[in-house]
Amino acid sequence: MGIKRHLFLYNTISVLVALVAMLAVSSIATHFIADNYQHQSISQVSRESSQAQTLLQGEAIRLHDWPELNRQLQEIGFSLQVSLENKPIFSSLNPAQSRFYREAGAHTQWDQSSPLIVQNPAGTMVGVKQDGYTVVSLSQPPTRLFLGTPRQPGEIAVLSMLISGAAAIVVIVLFSLLFTSWQVKKLLKPVDALAQAARRVEEGDFSQPVDYGGRNEFSAVCTAFNHMQEHLLAEQEKTAAYERARTDLVAGISHDLRTPLTSVKGYIKGLRDGVANTPEKQGRYLDIAYQKSCEMDVLLQRLFYFSKLETGNLPMFLQPGDLGDFVRRFASEAAMELEQTGRALETHIFPSSHPVQLDQEQFFRVLNNLKDNALRYAQADPLCLTLTVWRQGNMECVRFADNGQGVSAESLPHLFEQFWREDQARSSKNGEGSGLGLYIVKCIVEAHGGTVRAYYDKGLVFDIALPRQESEPT
Repeated sequence: MGIKRHLFLYNTISVLVALVAMLAVSSIATHFIADNYQHQSISQVSRESSQAQTLLQGEAIRLHDWPELNRQLQEIGFSLQVSLENKPIFSSLNPAQSRFYREAGAHTQWDQSSPLIVQNPAGTMVGVKQDGYTVVSLSQPPTRLFLGTPRQPGEIAVLSMLISGAAAIVVIVLFSLLFTSWQVKKLLKPVDALAQAARRVEEGDFSQPVDYGGRNEFSAVCTAFNHMQEHLLAEQEKTAAYERARTDLVAGISHDLRTPLTSVKGYIKGLRDGVANTPEKQGRYLDIAYQKSCEMDVLLQRLFYFSKLETGNLPMFLQPGDLGDFVRRFASEAAMELEQTGRALETHIFPSSHPVQLDQEQFFRVLNNLKDNALRYAQADPLCLTLTVWRQGNMECVRFADNGQGVSAESLPHLFEQFWREDQARSSKNGEGSGLGLYIVKCIVEAHGGTVRAYYDKGLVFDIALPRQESEPT
């Protein structure tokens, strides 16, 4: 559930709970106040009526001592009205009590042998008749309510609403604090997890992902953070491997340059010291020194080419061309070199056009690197190279195969890695290599939009596939 839904749900629950609490408290308060009012009113009326009745039957009425009787009645909240033959002779009633007496008591008939008791919301009236006197005591309306404070029914409703409102406020505050605390704790959980992960990343630790199982907006953030960590970890490992490769490159270049450089120095020194004392010997020394210099130049050219590949400064000029024609031209040039050393090159080009987009200079380097790789590592006698061109779907394919010993199955996945060589010991019997030739092949082929793969089939085989051009060149 999203954060917005959580907040809406919790706020709604808080309001509903507060309303239910307010209704419950209001109902309880109303019933309590009403019951208390009724109970206390009944009790108080009964008590006061009993006291007034006792006074009206006491000594003061027999002595007709009306002031004393009035004093005693006023102590319990009653006033006195005395009439003789229906004519008032003593009265301490206030206007409200007089109105109550006129409306309720004056017209009430009762037996002289029993006292009169009249009760209604306006007050209580207790009266007796004795010796022609009509003696009536009236309470102060309205009757007292709990806590000694007079209350009308309307005031009871207001009081109950005030109590329920106060209770609702307390409930709302409590639930708001509770839900807010719970929400903050839940919201801060992914934030804390992200903060801890950020500190780990700052310290260089990318291995521990953010462990958050929620399904809100933070879930996507934590997932993105984990992907970032994985990417950083992969880049860190790639950088470390690249640095190791560069270190190996420096060591390898030092080794690869040292051997021909030592030969060049040795033969030049032989010429300078007069060791080559005949024209034939001098010519041979110069030829060997030149050959070793060319080997160093090839190595340096590959390093320079690799630098351009890495920095993206290698220009590619793709132009329409026929892959079959290009392979024929390459084979005719390479065959002359191979034949001088007893090696052979065969071509099998399927009879049809093979239109592609080619940078002929760069693709020549691809085939030349594959040829050099075979000459260096195939170890076949006699060595026979085969170039095959055919169409497969919307791709034009060229296969470069030799009849050599190939490489181990463990080495095949690493053939196109930069600076990698199966002969890590750089054994001189296989010649010298920089570990860049096949990496350059892969980069150039992919720059053409194609793919290259290597496998063993009675020798090491490289299959290159280039996108077929939609319109054939004219």
